[in-house]
Amino acid sequence: MKKEEVISLGKQLNFDVIEAYPLKLEASGREYWRISNNKNHSLVLCYLDPYKDKHSDFINITNCLNQNNISCPNIIHHNEKLGITLQEDLGDNDLLSFINQENKDHLLKSSLDLLMQIQNSKIESIDRFKENELKEQMISFKKIFCEKFLKIESNNFIDDLISDTIDNLNSHPWVNCHFDFERRNLILNKSEHLTVIDYQDMKIGPIGIDLAGILIDHYYEVDFKDIDNLLTYYSENTTPAINKDKAFEYLTWGSIQRNIRILGTLSNLYIKHNRIFRLKDLPMILSNLIKMIPEQYECKTILEEKITPLLNKRIKQL
Repeated sequence: MKKEEVISLGKQLNFDVIEAYPLKLEASGREYWRISNNKNHSLVLCYLDPYKDKHSDFINITNCLNQNNISCPNIIHHNEKLGITLQEDLGDNDLLSFINQENKDHLLKSSLDLLMQIQNSKIESIDRFKENELKEQMISFKKIFCEKFLKIESNNFIDDLISDTIDNLNSHPWVNCHFDFERRNLILNKSEHLTVIDYQDMKIGPIGIDLAGILIDHYYEVDFKDIDNLLTYYSENTTPAINKDKAFEYLTWGSIQRNIRILGTLSNLYIKHNRIFRLKDLPMILSNLIKMIPEQYECKTILEEKITPLLNKRIKQL
């Protein structure tokens, strides 16, 4: 949307908008804008094309999170016809921009506390991921990332890994799954408490996917020493407590599904919508994926020796 359209929409909801600034773009097609009035009061306007999708899941989950005392944005107003929600403006202190070596341990353990609270809460009316859904998300790696973005034949080099990933995820505990529980989606609010955002895609899903979101970030190289420390904390504090080796198993297969899926998703955003701004993240996502794949898989070598150089070359061409 254009700035003028956003200002007009805000005014239709009786908020006297004088300025509007675009915030982050999402893979879902949602647009986020910070709007402000002449009293220096700001809100976040989220627009979702009402002919393509609705805000109902976001509103339902928000209500459930509030009932479970989980910090999330307050919804000020919703207009289904216009495809808009007005939300509390939580500011710009997401965990990715705020975290450093001194506060990392504290903030990541606080993030795990929040994750455990979400996993153990009663969230009504959310769907369960279908096995085929998780698999199709991974197949986009072959169809989109390899064939359309890198322009190579995908063959079947990664099929065994995809099949085993789904088998493993199906054998793991399934819980409330945010599905994008990463540092960009955790905000340190004015009270210095972590607030979760972008949870509209929450479903019942494998426990390791959200562990992967917070512990294996797209913007940093995997640090196994940190992971060991944080999984010790998680395994001892989650309910019921679990063995740390089991927690690492859940993390491993959750991260493989997540990273393979996201390589396909971000490539598709570039191909379909020319969203180039996330392509710089692809090499780190691929690198972290390779590190998490067990040694017995032949595709680990192919990804490292063939796919990685092709990706780096492709990124330089853009």
